[in-house]
Amino acid sequence: MGSGISDGDTDLFGLPLLAERGRGRPAHVWTTENSSKVSLLFAAGYKPMDVAKVLGITKPTFYKHYFNEISRAGLAPLMMKARQLERLNREAEKGNVAAEKALAAMLHNERINAQAQQMAATPKREARPAKLGKKEEAKINAHGVGGMFAPPAPPSLQ
Repeated sequence: MGSGISDGDTDLFGLPLLAERGRGRPAHVWTTENSSKVSLLFAAGYKPMDVAKVLGITKPTFYKHYFNEISRAGLAPLMMKARQLERLNREAEKGNVAAEKALAAMLHNERINAQAQQMAATPKREARPAKLGKKEEAKINAHGVGGMFAPPAPPSLQ
């Protein structure tokens, strides 16, 4: 009595449907397709726990099989941009005008982003207080007089 699932069947998201094999869950197997999926999700900014859920595995299993991808997770967005630039450049060199335009636009945007990050990283100088004129300075100094030249205390109201 078969389960009706053949070896090539997949679900809506492209994951293979597994036939029942008795007790327990089959061991996870690393594949190039899953590795690419993990790298793309890291490039999109997802956290390791979310990516593990997408693959349908636990966090320890995820860390066991995808440690290379996890170690490069912080660089994944930059690596993806580099890959895109490389591919666009290759097509532009072949004479593809659309690729040339897309490459120029992407490089322009990257320069703007780099400049914005540089400007955000530079410490801002504090604004200097406005310089006071002679009369304002004299008023402020007059309120701070003490000692022998201090104004007399007002009379008490008793």
